Amino acid sequence: MRWNQFSFRHRLLIIMTFSGLLQLVILSLAGFSYIKQSQEQEMGFKAKGVATFLAQSSSVINMVEDRTSAQMQARFRGLTEMIGAAFIVIGDRQGIRLVHPIDERIGKPMKGGDNDKALVDGQAYVSFAEGSLGESVRGKAAIFDSNGQIIGVVSVGYLIDRLQDRIEPYLAFLLGMAVLVLVANGIISNYISRRFQKAILGFEPEEIGRLYGELDVTMSTIKEGVISIDSNGVLRSINTSACEILKLNKHDTINQPLSDVLPNSDLHSLINSQEVDHDIELYLNHQRIVANRSPIIVDGKVVGAVSSFRLRDEISELTAQLSQTQAYAEMLRAQTHEHRNKLNTINGMLQMGELDAVQQLIGLETAHYQSLIEFLRETMRDPLIAGMLLGKTERARELGLTLVVDPESRLEPLPEELNADDIVTILGNLIDNAFEATLSAITQQPNERLARSSIEVSVSDYGNEIILEVVDRGCGLPSDIDVSLLTQRGVSSKSASNRGVGLFLVKQLTERYQGQLELIANNDMGTRVTVYVPKDGMA
Repeated sequence: MRWNQFSFRHRLLIIMTFSGLLQLVILSLAGFSYIKQSQEQEMGFKAKGVATFLAQSSSVINMVEDRTSAQMQARFRGLTEMIGAAFIVIGDRQGIRLVHPIDERIGKPMKGGDNDKALVDGQAYVSFAEGSLGESVRGKAAIFDSNGQIIGVVSVGYLIDRLQDRIEPYLAFLLGMAVLVLVANGIISNYISRRFQKAILGFEPEEIGRLYGELDVTMSTIKEGVISIDSNGVLRSINTSACEILKLNKHDTINQPLSDVLPNSDLHSLINSQEVDHDIELYLNHQRIVANRSPIIVDGKVVGAVSSFRLRDEISELTAQLSQTQAYAEMLRAQTHEHRNKLNTINGMLQMGELDAVQQLIGLETAHYQSLIEFLRETMRDPLIAGMLLGKTERARELGLTLVVDPESRLEPLPEELNADDIVTILGNLIDNAFEATLSAITQQPNERLARSSIEVSVSDYGNEIILEVVDRGCGLPSDIDVSLLTQRGVSSKSASNRGVGLFLVKQLTERYQGQLELIANNDMGTRVTVYVPKDGMA
């Protein structure tokens, strides 16, 4: 049967079981080897200790000097049995046996070739050698006379075969434990494999690979950029379009903290807030983008967040054209309404024969428009902002209001760091809010129309900041709402629906340029809104 014909659960069970078995075999062999080595070392030290004690015994010294070993054979054989050793052998200066467990071998040379350290160097040590009784671990010690001369050697040994007999119970215990652990490992492996396959929704590895390939191709063909992070803020996926838009290298960004890849991104904040953002403007990696963002929720738990986005310039091209067309249409509509009234006035004056008055009216009207255009052209060096102010002036006249641009206003050509569209958005929203606040106040108090109908606009370009200020005499700041809340999306001082966007956009753009927004109530009536935009403060 082919390997891939097994289910993932069975494959995982087989792998974990055999890997556990292999680990147990290795551990058992290592344990057996360790125990064997420890036993040999322990017996070696014991043999060395007994050999040293006997070598220093006066009875052994006298026996070697007087060659009276025959009377002590039984005594040393009893001692051998008492300490559990295989043998106690005592030899003279030439290594000839004086004491040995077997009588026939007494008087013959000691075997093993490991006596030099004792008979030549006078040391006590442990050695492994094969003697007449077999391979053994031995403890040897030199025998000295009263003058310090080496006169013999004591050898105490334990046979290796007997040590293995003592180790075999340990080996049986290790094998028994190995079988027990193997069974436990099989049960645990079966449980883990079931849980693991449930976590991957029952898919087989081949299916997951195919789905990943399909997803990768799908993501690479999407024109929008897409990035996703996990609950720890680590970037988990990024498609080709996102890399192109944000000028990133995919291999250098995957599995890196998003705060390192895109320091200005706050995508990780969605993990805590669980909010969904639609069509918000962001500035990431020196690119203006419009993004949609959402948390990733699995089984009621937030496991990450995902964002799709496109370059703002692509959307702005169409938006700018539409905005300009709308502004022109608005201005023309206001002018059409205003000129219709003036034409009716001129028609009536002509019927009355007031030719001088007609000429004077036409001159005044021409002079008004010409002076306004010349003023904006000289003071506002950006045509987009100047055109917006001209359109808002006409819109104010249509609404029965007066928009006054401060004669001291001044705006030099904008630096590259500032986008004229953003300045138009900020100033335009402030003026529109002033229109609404003023009309609302006039509706509530019609007798104060003359006092309230004027709206003042100031644009200052001195020092390192551009200061945009709009002053109205409308309904003022609400007393039942925290002023700081007015800059949040969906919060407004007006009761109508679809409100709370203007000041939110103003606040968002101001913070992008590291500027400041102030909302202050006038001493008499209305509101003064001031925006400070640093010329080099792009975040």
